[in-house]
Amino acid sequence: MIRIYLVFGMLLAAHLSHAQMGGMGAAPQVFMPDVDSESLILQVPAKWYPYYRTTDAKVDTFMFPAGQEPEDWKEALQSERFLTTLGVTEARQVFEFRTQGTSCVEHSVTLSKEANENGYSMVQWVENCTRADDSQVTTLGKTIVGNEQLYVVNKIWKYSPRDSDMEEWEGYMDGIYVCDPTTDGANPCRPPNRQPGADGRPGR
Repeated sequence: MIRIYLVFGMLLAAHLSHAQMGGMGAAPQVFMPDVDSESLILQVPAKWYPYYRTTDAKVDTFMFPAGQEPEDWKEALQSERFLTTLGVTEARQVFEFRTQGTSCVEHSVTLSKEANENGYSMVQWVENCTRADDSQVTTLGKTIVGNEQLYVVNKIWKYSPRDSDMEEWEGYMDGIYVCDPTTDGANPCRPPNRQPGADGRPGR
């Protein structure tokens, strides 16, 4: 299985096992990512389910909360793993490309974070788009440029989220990172942060 699926599968299995052994009343266990090469570490939010789509250029993983489907959704989490870095050397390049030339009637973008994260170039931003039909789309995006591949994660709302929801998902994004156990500690792996919904509230 490809790298990102290994991480998803391990964490989802651990989450289900924890639920079966006592649910929220049991003490949470800490699981180290079981990876042997450069990998995106992303924990599937509680009560969300992944759908995979692979092309020659990248692997797309879409996640939706329970009750929503790929054909009819109001919020989604998308992970894009490009099979090369596409020549990108700085995460800001992806941010600039993704946030210009839109078809939005009203459009605003805030670059919220730019840093070297775990040894990799990273940016995070919030984008708001109002379309011609007055529909609203808000995207919280994060890009990480690995040594081997390029990673983009988007939390998408088809409405304007509450400030508390945005704050919760920004905390979740902080826990998404890339690591590589083969680089002699330059890009170390660690357990992922707690995911939205882990306290019993819906991850939204």
